[in-house]
Amino acid sequence: MHVAVAALKEEGATVGQLADRLGYRSEAAFSRAFKRVIGVSPGAIRRGAVDQDPAR
Repeated sequence: MHVAVAALKEEGATVGQLADRLGYRSEAAFSRAFKRVIGVSPGAIRRGAVDQDPAR
């Protein structure tokens, strides 16, 4: 998930691209796992809605 945080922030990767890259069957499954581990949605990270890196 830390790879996903970096990709969302630095590469501007979409949730769908990351779900596929990381082996999830759907964006929804990836989003649920991401939020469970990181604490915020991948969309919030991508939009820059989170000031700090929640993974730290």
